[in-house]
Amino acid sequence: MADLDPYLLRAFMAVAELGTVSAAAQTLHRTQAAVSMQIQRLEALTGSTLFERTPRGLRLTAQGLILWPCARDILCANALALQRMRDQHVQGRVRLAVVEDIAAARLHHLLRHFHDHTPNVQLDLIVAGNRALGAQFDDDRIDLMVCDAGAVRAEPLASWQEELVWAVRSDLWPKMRDEWPVVMFAEGCPWRLDVVKHLSHSKHAWKTVCEASTLVAMSTALQVGIGMGPMMRGTVPPDCREVGVAEGAPAPVVLHVALFARAAASPQARYLADFLLKSLPNQRGVPSAEAPPRARPARRRAAAV
Repeated sequence: MADLDPYLLRAFMAVAELGTVSAAAQTLHRTQAAVSMQIQRLEALTGSTLFERTPRGLRLTAQGLILWPCARDILCANALALQRMRDQHVQGRVRLAVVEDIAAARLHHLLRHFHDHTPNVQLDLIVAGNRALGAQFDDDRIDLMVCDAGAVRAEPLASWQEELVWAVRSDLWPKMRDEWPVVMFAEGCPWRLDVVKHLSHSKHAWKTVCEASTLVAMSTALQVGIGMGPMMRGTVPPDCREVGVAEGAPAPVVLHVALFARAAASPQARYLADFLLKSLPNQRGVPSAEAPPRARPARRRAAAV
């Protein structure tokens, strides 16, 4: 039984993406003759012509387009297998600090996946507000940190946007439309300023009816029915719900969040950072999912008159 050699598939993928054998050879650090031979071997193995020549270079044939997603999946599975084997050898201790809202909204799912594949890495998890985490990071007591992008004066490894939606006890929203009673973040939280600016731009009457210093405090205030408050979707408590613009509520508040690493971070900390970079949403500079090169469109013959 014939097998599709990943060595041949990498050459196939490179030629398909770049359009020429010479460009693929340069990317793969091989000679043009070696890459051409790999394509010929793959075509002989599959019994198909995989490329056709065009004025702009090589394009996938219909058979090549069939092979494309299979080749991508095979190479991804190969990389995943090697990665999981390497995961077992990573060990050490990492001090990870995360702002409370993000820890509750999404982090436990990511860390569970990380721990399942990297069981020899011990995690010290510090959960606190942005200001407190920033102070610990400045004192060099944290390896990695996920918090507000402006919490420290350092260059982040990556940054992305999160949203604070407006949550309220499920049975109270229609009664709050005349003047919005807002449960506000406590003084010192950088998100408080974002929320105040957002509400001020809404040109709707509002007032602060309660200040919440923690996520638990915010959740409790909403469940009691004191007012409406800004929360990440994954943290909206039971018996409460998100209210949107269509219902007359303010639009979500956009936050800028970042991942920071200590300058002298250990190899295991860098390993966790790489894992988070692949898992966290909407990061700047992260490429979109691959799309296969388009097949050459068939020319239509003019109908005979």
